[in-house]
Amino acid sequence: MNFQQFVTTSFGTRLWMALGRLLPSSAGHALARAITGVLWRRKDASLYRILYANQAGVLGRETPPEQIDRAVRALLAHAGMTAFDLMHLAAQGEAAVLKHIEFGAEFWPNVEAARSTGRGVLVCGCHLSNFNLGFLAFALQGFPVQVLSAAGPVGGFALMHEMRARGVLDETPIDGQSLRKAILRLRAGGFVATGVDWPLGAAHDEQLTFFGRPATLPTGHIRLALSSEAVLLPMACRWSPERGYYVMTAPHLILELTGDRAADMRANAHRLLAVIEGWIRETPDQWLMYHPIWRSE
Repeated sequence: MNFQQFVTTSFGTRLWMALGRLLPSSAGHALARAITGVLWRRKDASLYRILYANQAGVLGRETPPEQIDRAVRALLAHAGMTAFDLMHLAAQGEAAVLKHIEFGAEFWPNVEAARSTGRGVLVCGCHLSNFNLGFLAFALQGFPVQVLSAAGPVGGFALMHEMRARGVLDETPIDGQSLRKAILRLRAGGFVATGVDWPLGAAHDEQLTFFGRPATLPTGHIRLALSSEAVLLPMACRWSPERGYYVMTAPHLILELTGDRAADMRANAHRLLAVIEGWIRETPDQWLMYHPIWRSE
């Protein structure tokens, strides 16, 4: 079980929620750094090896091992901070979430341009920084969204339950029923969100080029867009000392179609991944990906 999985289990969520209510941010961040420091020192653990391999894939195989190790340490420290902040702010409610998330200057023009097409909008996210907090803040701005996730809905804090009750957020595991629901929502001009850098759910032989190497990544989001004629809106969350957490978008993508479905899926998936790659390259130690992306060579 990795760090993110633990803090989003029922027990982990209750623990972090309790700490979020009791601890100020400075103390919570210090505790998270201590925990993730222990994880970083476990060089033989599968979590460390996966993070090391993923960072090497982004930084390049010519990167010195000590530099990759430093990137893993920074990544784990960032993961601890984001996990505490998610629970800490969610425990305080809607106003606290919105107060601590900034939307970049290009964000709303890109969202409105996607909506102006008259099509559904498939928000395509990557696992940068506090991506869950970014999705929450976006939904709270008046954009009811269905979130397609690799696992079932995460319980344990009141804000999520409130948002589901209000119809603001509908988190559904990726299965036949939720995909049919997503197609109907998109065809009606609604919003659906999913992660596109998550290898779970990708077919074993489904290989895309990511950072110049074959990677096991899904194309299901492209199939969903093809079935619903939706546009793709790349979105990510990032953190900086000056700005705190802020959410980014890139201009929406309209699928380019040639009539060859298999080729079209790959080509459009690569167009989207090019955007995601650029964002990850800028802050690789904020890419919180706990599953292997590239096959061992």
